[in-house]
Amino acid sequence: MNEALISSLLVEIKGELATPSSYPDTILVTYIKEGAQDIQNKVSDLVDFESDLSARALLKAFVRYSYYGQRDVFKIRYDSEYLELQIRYINV
Repeated sequence: MNEALISSLLVEIKGELATPSSYPDTILVTYIKEGAQDIQNKVSDLVDFESDLSARALLKAFVRYSYYGQRDVFKIRYDSEYLELQIRYINV
């Protein structure tokens, strides 16, 4: 995941979450990297968060749930999205 993509996601996520300006970007960047790694480990290294909007939405949801301290809830609620991505990437 390159820095331009991380910056783009950071801007989107900060806007969606309406994070206070005092909230450190470094924490959100860590969530982005952790989420990307989680998705790529469970789905495929070929997942492209720039062109695959479903994967991008899943990553942003991961960050949102992490921001609110609800990763366990995320894993339950988004299990089917992981499965859908796995099916799409199985033949790539």
